[in-house]
Amino acid sequence: MPVESVSARRILIFGAGAVGGYLGAMLSAFGHEVILLGRPQVVEAIQRRGLTLLRPEGLELTTQPRAVPDLDAVDSEVDAIFLTVKAHDTEAAIHALQRKGWRSPLLFCWQNGVDGEAQLAAAFGADRVVAGTLTQPVSIVAPGVVRLERTRGGLGLAPMAPGQDLREWQAILRLAGFSTRLYPDPRAMKWSKLLLNLIANATCAILDWPTERVLRDPRTFAVERAAFREALVVMRALGLRPVSLPGYPVPLLAWAMRWGPAPLIRPILASIGARGRGEKPPSLHQDLQRGARLELEAYCGAVVRHGAQAGVPTPVHA
Repeated sequence: MPVESVSARRILIFGAGAVGGYLGAMLSAFGHEVILLGRPQVVEAIQRRGLTLLRPEGLELTTQPRAVPDLDAVDSEVDAIFLTVKAHDTEAAIHALQRKGWRSPLLFCWQNGVDGEAQLAAAFGADRVVAGTLTQPVSIVAPGVVRLERTRGGLGLAPMAPGQDLREWQAILRLAGFSTRLYPDPRAMKWSKLLLNLIANATCAILDWPTERVLRDPRTFAVERAAFREALVVMRALGLRPVSLPGYPVPLLAWAMRWGPAPLIRPILASIGARGRGEKPPSLHQDLQRGARLELEAYCGAVVRHGAQAGVPTPVHA
């Protein structure tokens, strides 16, 4: 896609949390009209001081996107909607967008889990939905301030409908500073991201341990390995194979978790897991500490649900 053919877009980011803030800051900095929909205290902070992104190189980027507390404040249609709310808020987001009645914007699903895209496709049609993944850890520092923990990683895009051409959006995201790859199979892409999300997530929350400790301890590593293998069996039953994501060779990880000797792969995965998340605790651990609702249904629950549908027992995740 030639650079000159890529024009500025009007993008609504539905959810001004860590992921929405990161995407919004980068896109706004590169000339796109960004509208962030978020909670009142976040909206007020962005309206007063702008949206600030802290990068691991020590750089600080502050932009001035528009921030609104509800969809009624958006008076005209946008080119794209980036859905970045938690998985358990998907249904409410769908109802809000249906009431708005927009007919043309593409809906990019940047949520964790494997079911959000199907919910959006059922509500708006598969031809309007794009599956997305982000493999860079981001965290909230304060309302209107987000931190990118590591530069390694990037974005993945996959079409939900045959014939969807996403090369222009790949170019838009690359020009905004994101390493972006296209995938033919949205389910393989999202399940591969789920495998990464599952590692040392629930166990860290249960034990109040950091990632590295969970993966170094032989007892908790055995639990993690059993859970990972269980998810792999469900994937195979669904006809899916892991794919590499930006910054993460997921097929190699899957091979190591299936066949690698535990004394060898434990310290390697502990080091990689700790570095990969930076200073950010796993999401379930973080939400538990904040007293927020957990995305258990999007993580362990997804393995249990799809395992039941495929006839695969999932006792560890259950």
